[in-house]
Amino acid sequence: MPTKTWSQGGGCNPCLWKSLGCEIHGRWLEIYYIPWRPFLMQNTFPTFYGTLPIIRTILIREKIPLVHGHQAFSTLCHEALMHARTMGYKAVLTNHSLYGFADVGSIHMNKVLQFTLADVSQAICVSHTIKENTVLRSGLPPEKGADLLVKVIPEVCRMYPNVRFIVGGDGPKRVRLEEMREKHSLQDRVKMLGVVPHAQVQSVLISGHIFLNSSLTEAFCIAILEAASCGLLTLSTRVGGVPEVLPDDMIVLAEPDPDDMVLAIRKAISILPKIDPQVMHDRMKKLYNWQDVAKRTEIVYDSALKYSNQNLLERLSRYLSCGAWAGKVFALVMIIDYLLWCLLEGASW
Repeated sequence: MPTKTWSQGGGCNPCLWKSLGCEIHGRWLEIYYIPWRPFLMQNTFPTFYGTLPIIRTILIREKIPLVHGHQAFSTLCHEALMHARTMGYKAVLTNHSLYGFADVGSIHMNKVLQFTLADVSQAICVSHTIKENTVLRSGLPPEKGADLLVKVIPEVCRMYPNVRFIVGGDGPKRVRLEEMREKHSLQDRVKMLGVVPHAQVQSVLISGHIFLNSSLTEAFCIAILEAASCGLLTLSTRVGGVPEVLPDDMIVLAEPDPDDMVLAIRKAISILPKIDPQVMHDRMKKLYNWQDVAKRTEIVYDSALKYSNQNLLERLSRYLSCGAWAGKVFALVMIIDYLLWCLLEGASW
């Protein structure tokens, strides 16, 4: 569930009904399992209003003052934030995703983001680049370069007989990597791991020396931080917010072009003997820590709680400014959501 609730009590409240599970972790975190079956990439099918009764019950039962959603491509996130604003709750969205306008899917996601950002109390962006992109979208899967790897890996293997590649993850582009491995007879030099469980990520990372990120779009890339924390030298495409992640002496950047990436790999291999994994790890401990993230998030929460609530007409005017046709559709969606909420409120008396 994209919205996480922190309860003021120490125990888990009774479950809403048999199909809605409630689980407690520690003293402050309760997790509700909504009976919606995922259909694609762990996303629930968009219903717009199907989650309203559940979200409403959870927010009222747990006395939640603020709803925080993550991920632009999570349907439950957008629906939860929409219902929260309809009910008068403060809403915060953390945007991790960076989309362009290169395809229909990206254009669609930008419109969905614009819809949600039109009526949130505050927004958190994981990099300065995505902040600029978010401002553009609001009017206020990172795409991975598997195609690059298909061209880069054979060339690097030809130049360096001792180099081995370990590829983690899964997706529609895996077939191309498998075909490349067969075509160039690299079965013994390119290892395909598939999906790597979170608990095994560290052991996979420390089995290598260089971490290669070939994303074509990337908002921040937490995987780079994980690799550097494990002492690996990082090599990445110069896209999105990646240049902001690490200092220049801790990362080698390349344009998203096969030839430039090969040159960058050659550079990384040449400086690898100078890299001390322990020094890399110690520097990462000083650069990033979750306590700092928590403090920054708390500041955003405080700002959101001070955000003045707008009436329905004021909110609709913001939606109408999102475009000639899209604005009218957004406003209609919110009007229906508001009427359904009023119906639920009346039925609860």
